[in-house]
Amino acid sequence: MPTFGFSAYLKLLSLNEKPRGTAIRGRVAGGKGGYDFHRSMKRGASRFLGEEASLDEILQSLTSIKRAPERSSASQALKRLATWRAANPGELMTFKPATYAHASGLFKVTFTPDFGIRLGRTSTAVHIWNTAQPAINARTVYSGLSLFPELYDEGNAPDDFALLSLREPKLYRLSEAGRYASLGESAAENVAEGFRKAIEDAGRKEDPDQPIAPHG
Repeated sequence: MPTFGFSAYLKLLSLNEKPRGTAIRGRVAGGKGGYDFHRSMKRGASRFLGEEASLDEILQSLTSIKRAPERSSASQALKRLATWRAANPGELMTFKPATYAHASGLFKVTFTPDFGIRLGRTSTAVHIWNTAQPAINARTVYSGLSLFPELYDEGNAPDDFALLSLREPKLYRLSEAGRYASLGESAAENVAEGFRKAIEDAGRKEDPDQPIAPHG
């Protein structure tokens, strides 16, 4: 069963119908994942938030990245993260990942918090986003986040879930989702329908027990 990381799932939800279908057919075909463009940024964010190194030290380490667009993107994102952190100095904490499995058995989505933070009295599990295209919107973010609160054990659950978009920068908190908080299952069903169609188009029998190569 294909398992999406949360950023990959948001990308899928953000695509129009035709490119989304193309992306899903690639998953069904068992295509391998591409290069992780944001790996260095995520590693730098972890070091910065964990106070393992200063921002200047981390930015200096990015000079070893050979690809200029990746180097520039990571540098800008980490500077924005530092600015956001200065304005939000709450206590940091950690939360474990949680995995949502669609009832059809066709795909899973794993939400991996990059960090946790106490905002006021609220403990919040935060996933970092720094993707330029496709553009995200509140409806997409909140529908994605809404899949996960019920998957945490009561004693270990964050009070809130959020996506920190370093492109804006903006913190999308599920607690502020309003009417969008109820759209998670319907959005997931649209993705499942895309998988059903891709399987039919490929002449494959829809069988939850039939292995489909994962794509990270």
